[in-house]
Amino acid sequence: MDKEQEKWAIFWCDLLNPVIFGEIDENATNRFLKALAQEPLRFPDGEIKTPSLSTLRRKLNRYRQEGFDGLERQTRSDRGKPRGVGPEIIAKAIDLKKEQPYRSHGAINRFLQTTYATTVPRSTLYRHLKAAGATRIKLGITKLKVRKRWTRQHTHDLWVGDFEEGPYVTEKTTSCPPACPPSSTATAALWSRPAITSGRTWMCSSIH
Repeated sequence: MDKEQEKWAIFWCDLLNPVIFGEIDENATNRFLKALAQEPLRFPDGEIKTPSLSTLRRKLNRYRQEGFDGLERQTRSDRGKPRGVGPEIIAKAIDLKKEQPYRSHGAINRFLQTTYATTVPRSTLYRHLKAAGATRIKLGITKLKVRKRWTRQHTHDLWVGDFEEGPYVTEKTTSCPPACPPSSTATAALWSRPAITSGRTWMCSSIH
């Protein structure tokens, strides 16, 4: 029994102590366990929850049969293996991801539904893809965010805004026509001082 298992065994032993050491009458054991099952407790893993009545009964029976060692936390024999989903399905999902790294869990599950009439929960699928080195990052697919500061040395060297018909610009004493051609409503653009005076405008994107 390792340190982690010993911690769980001590937890259950302390919890069932009144029954184990005869402080609770045998006829009152069931009533005691039912009351205990209603009480929120902090478990060794830090989670706060109420122990189920069936778990309490099982732990008590195991103590009576095996002693203190019977209270250690049992490791599932299928730990780390997909439960309810065959290895063939997981292997196919991994192949699909490696074949096309941009495939989402939804796209993979649509294929699995068509072929195997089943799907894999998103968290389970990701866990197996990660273990197989079949995530976007591990397959060398990255999506870097592009950031740029639209700054200039002087005020009004650069204007950023949404427009439809403007703006009008005055060059010395002459009023120039709109710095851009008519466009659809809410079109984003950039104006720079040289561009405005020369009648050029850079359109960066359209917002629909």
